Amino acid sequence: MLTRDVLGPRALRFAVLFALAVAAITITAFALVYLEVARVETNRLGAILTEEARLNVDASDDRLRAALAARQLSEIRRIDYLALFDAKGVVTLGNISRLPPIAIDGLPHFLDSGAMRKLAGASISAIVVAIRRADGDILLLGRDLQDAYEVEETLLRALALALAPTAALFIALGVLFARNAARRLAAVQGAISRIMAGDFASRLPISREDDDIDRIAVAINLMLDEMARLLDQLKTVGDNIAHELRAPLAVARAKLERALEQDCGGERERVQAALEQIDRAAQAVAALLRIADVENGLRESRFRDVDLAMVCAQTLEFYEPLAEAKSVAVTSAMSEPVVIRGDEDLLREAVANLVDNAIKFTPAGGAVSLAVGTVQGQLRLEVRDTGPGVAPADRDRIFQRFYRVRAGEGEEGFGLGLSIAQAIAKLHGLELQVEDSAIGALFVMKLSRKA
Repeated sequence: MLTRDVLGPRALRFAVLFALAVAAITITAFALVYLEVARVETNRLGAILTEEARLNVDASDDRLRAALAARQLSEIRRIDYLALFDAKGVVTLGNISRLPPIAIDGLPHFLDSGAMRKLAGASISAIVVAIRRADGDILLLGRDLQDAYEVEETLLRALALALAPTAALFIALGVLFARNAARRLAAVQGAISRIMAGDFASRLPISREDDDIDRIAVAINLMLDEMARLLDQLKTVGDNIAHELRAPLAVARAKLERALEQDCGGERERVQAALEQIDRAAQAVAALLRIADVENGLRESRFRDVDLAMVCAQTLEFYEPLAEAKSVAVTSAMSEPVVIRGDEDLLREAVANLVDNAIKFTPAGGAVSLAVGTVQGQLRLEVRDTGPGVAPADRDRIFQRFYRVRAGEGEEGFGLGLSIAQAIAKLHGLELQVEDSAIGALFVMKLSRKA
């Protein structure tokens, strides 16, 4: 999943969009530079022509011819067009056939290639300046825009050459940023998934970038720390209450048993009923302490290699008489050993709770099946029944302590069996959950994501 997100279409789209945005910015910047260079070059040529016209406005014809010849050979202050017109606009000197339709104001004017073709047989646009002399004649100076166009073409070629590697560079940077962001978000998502699966010790990863993601992760981790502290306090309170109840219950039971041994008259049935209720309360207290014992991981020191298939077979054999008495068919699918590291007694207790629940909620004539094996290299244990099933709204709540679904309200129990089974599963790195089933309920125990 992570590789597909990092190298797949999403990252590629991000990189391409990033590169397109940078390319658009680059093109805009080059366009502004291009226009500014063209403007500056045109203004420079106009300023040169304006100065030349002012300096030569009163020059003689011979001097004008000499100036034209000299300026045509100059690179910096070159003059391509020079003409002298009489007061009637008839050309008397120069290389422009007739006076163009521009103002005679000594300022630069632009003539496109079409106008220059008619005036001088040229095919390149030009800047011209026309100024009136003291004798009434008109002096016209001009210069084509060949140099300006060459500069502009150079800029365009530079843009074309720079755009491709620039786009490639920013696509690579975009992919790099997308991969980094995808990795960080995938790590955050993985931590959240583990926490939602019950691994409350997990925390969101913090990088060294100290950005918004890190600040949010820090805040969430602080919130998780506070939640874990409050949950530990609640568990401690419940466990302490359970510990404190054991002694009073034992004393009360002893006194009631002593009363039964003596003559209690017509109160014998009530005393017997009270004993039964005390026994039920003692069983609930024992179950709560059992859950606390498992959740605290006090049995991990006893872990060894256990054949889970054999544990399931023994458990199913133990419950077969109960199933037969209720007319419930029991089947199993365990073809080969499934060895895991764990506590055999605890695993047997977890499987027993699942099988006991399945038989309890399956009506007469129904069936219960138990299967254990490996699917795609992953351990999977299934307990399936043909009872009323578990409603979607109850699937996350049935593992809570003392929670009982409505279908089982008439059955004996405290709603702690599944809580114990889930605690044992977590201790062994397994995940216990309810999956969809066409008929009845399907409880699955498999390797958790963190394992």
